[in-house]
Amino acid sequence: MTQCMPFQKVKTFRSEKYKAWVKEQDCCRCLAPADDPHHLIGIGNMGGTGTKAPDSMIMPMCRKCHNEIHAQPELWPDQWEHIARTIKKAFEAGVIEVV
Repeated sequence: MTQCMPFQKVKTFRSEKYKAWVKEQDCCRCLAPADDPHHLIGIGNMGGTGTKAPDSMIMPMCRKCHNEIHAQPELWPDQWEHIARTIKKAFEAGVIEVV
């Protein structure tokens, strides 16, 4: 009989430096000054209710657009595109790097 390994929770990536940089960008929806980074909905610690996604999965948003994306689930599919653009821009700016 094989023994199952206990589930080990993965530590969620958090970065105040990256979040501060994201806040300095323009809103990814309306191009207004972004002051309210939005964590990708639906992958909080790779699933689960009430869990927040890692900081690597944030996009720059103003408060108005942030409220709209939470109020209108049909806007959620566009999140991945905005996340990809934000990460690409951060790599190009040297804010994050592969180690």
